[in-house]
Amino acid sequence: MFRRKIYDEIQKLVPTGTSFSVEVSEIPERGDYASNVALALAKKEGKNPLETAEYLKSKLSREFIERIDIASPGFLNFFIAPFALSISLQNVLKNPGVKNWVKVEPKKINLEFVSANPTGPLTMANGRGGFYGDASANILSEVGHHVTREYYVNDAGNQIKSLGLSIWTVRSGGEPKEGHYKGDYIYKLARDKRLLIYKVAERLGKAAADILRKEIEVSLLKAGIKFNVWFYESSLHKNKELDKTLDLLKQKGIAEEKDGALWFADHVLVKSNGNYTYFLADLAYHYDKFINRKFDLAINIWGADHHGYVERMKKGIEALGVNQERLKIIMMQLVRFISKGQEVKMSKRAGEFVTLDELIEMVGFDAARWFFLERTPNTQMDFDLDLAKERSKKNPVFYVQYAHARACSVAKASRNWILGTDFSLLKEKEELTLIKKITQFYETIEDIANDYFVHRLTNYTYGLAQIYTSFYENHKILTENKKLSRARLKLNEAARNTLRYSLGLLGIESPEKM
Repeated sequence: MFRRKIYDEIQKLVPTGTSFSVEVSEIPERGDYASNVALALAKKEGKNPLETAEYLKSKLSREFIERIDIASPGFLNFFIAPFALSISLQNVLKNPGVKNWVKVEPKKINLEFVSANPTGPLTMANGRGGFYGDASANILSEVGHHVTREYYVNDAGNQIKSLGLSIWTVRSGGEPKEGHYKGDYIYKLARDKRLLIYKVAERLGKAAADILRKEIEVSLLKAGIKFNVWFYESSLHKNKELDKTLDLLKQKGIAEEKDGALWFADHVLVKSNGNYTYFLADLAYHYDKFINRKFDLAINIWGADHHGYVERMKKGIEALGVNQERLKIIMMQLVRFISKGQEVKMSKRAGEFVTLDELIEMVGFDAARWFFLERTPNTQMDFDLDLAKERSKKNPVFYVQYAHARACSVAKASRNWILGTDFSLLKEKEELTLIKKITQFYETIEDIANDYFVHRLTNYTYGLAQIYTSFYENHKILTENKKLSRARLKLNEAARNTLRYSLGLLGIESPEKM
């Protein structure tokens, strides 16, 4: 909204190609928005930043700007005029949908997330990538992209054989060995009548993996996460996609033989024993995404253990003739679960883990989603299980939901009020601050559509709840002044709608009573 207007106004005054930013000010007293354009332009032209700032200030339109201040060493700080805020509030109430305010060039996007091996139940840690991918898909779809939610099922390879050996060992009366999968679920599978017909470890592993895959889907549905496509690695082998990918690399002269194996740069494609590597399977998978299914963009949400794989994958798709920019990889860093000040240890292979189902049962659906979504993916996080269970203002999701319920109660108490509103009556600091925050919702969504950092929305929503609460506690909404009451009721409505919209995109309930 206003950020885009300011950006467009500045762009008219600077040479094409000048790189600058316009951001929401971190300190409201210094302005609503700040830009580094004077610094960028001065550096480019070898001029004084403060003088450049003065020049830009004198040329910029004041159509919706109350004033522009200059801060050392050359920042431009913009204050939005109250009348412009009134107009923006009216516009948001009339046309609240994101597509009205966030313009993107629609893309066909493949969003692959979770993709945990079907060798055990989903753990609490899988929730981080699961909820992040789900919320990302919600937001990208909302702005106009065509998003396919995809789960890549690794149903081929040594881990499936290891699963079968683990079950076979237990079925035979032994204990799982080093490198085997452990836990109650292995004993449960060993007793499963559906698996008794399998006498070969690899076939037993495949059948067990299929059972676990279906259980994973049920767990994801309980968590509010749906997939359009379950893509099986085994289908790539069955359809000879690995051979096709290998042939393409050979034709390009990229795959070379060395020490009896076939290599791409420093990475093995085919081992000296003739077995294909996971890397070749992943290349074939991405060939299918980009070449066969013609996605414009592929977004992969991977766990921290795949960090060393990113550059290899980007170079690999480039070798296939696909621009690296069409592959976006988001790394989800590790999660520590804390209860009573102690870390809850987890390991799927060792059998020491808490499942995603158990987490949701423990802290609730909404808290589970919020706590995973409130941190940037590229940092490790501590998930406070005790705080997530609290129903108090200390719990951020409870605080936000309570603000929404409060706004709903105000709206219900005013159903019989006559329409017709003078928004210019909203002049108090808390009122204007709330309007600004509501309009910034669209700027937040625009940022997420560009950088995929979903935690921006949880941060925004919590901030909106705080500002709404300040407005509610400092100003009586229903007063003897009917005109002022109508204006405040409309502001309350806009805040309620935005809180509900935000929570909906995050996949979190917006209760009307609490």
